[in-house]
Amino acid sequence: MKTINWGFLGTGYAASQFAQGLTILPDAKLLAVGSRNIETAKNFSRQFNVPRKYASYEELVMDKDINIVYIATPNLQHKENCILCLEAGKPVLCEKPFTLNAKEAREVIELARHKGLFCMEAMWMRFIPLIQKIPDILSEGVIGEVKMFSADFGIRVKFDENDRRFNPDLGGGALLDMGIYPISLAFYLFGSPSNIVSQCSFGKVDEQSTIIFRYPNKQLAVLSSSLLTNTPSEVLIMGTKGLLRIHAPIYRPSQLSISHFSQKRPDSSITKRGWKSSLKKISAVRNVYENFLSPFLNQPSKQIISYKGNGYNYEAAEAMKCLRNGECETQIMPLDETFNILETLDTIRNQWNNQRALGSS
Repeated sequence: MKTINWGFLGTGYAASQFAQGLTILPDAKLLAVGSRNIETAKNFSRQFNVPRKYASYEELVMDKDINIVYIATPNLQHKENCILCLEAGKPVLCEKPFTLNAKEAREVIELARHKGLFCMEAMWMRFIPLIQKIPDILSEGVIGEVKMFSADFGIRVKFDENDRRFNPDLGGGALLDMGIYPISLAFYLFGSPSNIVSQCSFGKVDEQSTIIFRYPNKQLAVLSSSLLTNTPSEVLIMGTKGLLRIHAPIYRPSQLSISHFSQKRPDSSITKRGWKSSLKKISAVRNVYENFLSPFLNQPSKQIISYKGNGYNYEAAEAMKCLRNGECETQIMPLDETFNILETLDTIRNQWNNQRALGSS
């Protein structure tokens, strides 16, 4: 299998980005695109020089020359589209969220395994070089034993009733659109939580939320997402010896910095001239300085870990590697973890439903 031929279901923003990502992979070819509207398929094919275009998804999956299908349709359609491809014998790379819930994910995963076909959630953040390097950095003990993790992703989006993000019937809401990034990263680095608590602000959909994961070894993760405001969209990993910051944007980072906490407490027995010294003589001020400020005064060391293309190429390359090796899953984004994440999302939304019920009683 020298060149791997891709077929696309969907022609929206994600499909456009993924098509651009494929252009830097010499062994990848975007062979065909399918849409419910033939004019949309034609426009996409002209933009990205796609040889074949189909007026239906059913036609596309019957193309015998397609080696794998990338699904970039609205969230609501992911389960249906995955099953269509798998039943036609096509391996699948499906945009995140993989499905709307764990029940749907189980159906798709069981079918893929029964058919012996490759299947993967397209969580492109996982495959970015910097993200791939984080587990190794942490395992080296650079920041000591990890105790806390904080991650957020928020973009202020003006309300539009026609925008899928504000349509509950299309799988809208901040959780599925943005919150899945920090949640997936927490799973990648720390695994499944032992306890989950969350709060949400509602409109027609979940508009913003904060979620806390607790782990058996006393680690805590605080995860936030929002459609109401722009957030830093970065990651903080806090250990016993220092702090690792993954700089924005969370979904495609290229810079991290590491700060080491000071092990030397200021010598408060020596009186120095100046107003700073006078302030430190005040017990409360000295306590704040020594215990809260001084650990962060060391200059952080920065690392640039660049990526090629627009970043979507890394998940595509991984999928193609698995196809060539005859592997039905990737270890970077395994199907069991995709299922566990969706099960966690179900738990979170159940908590929100209970909160809404209590609020209306």
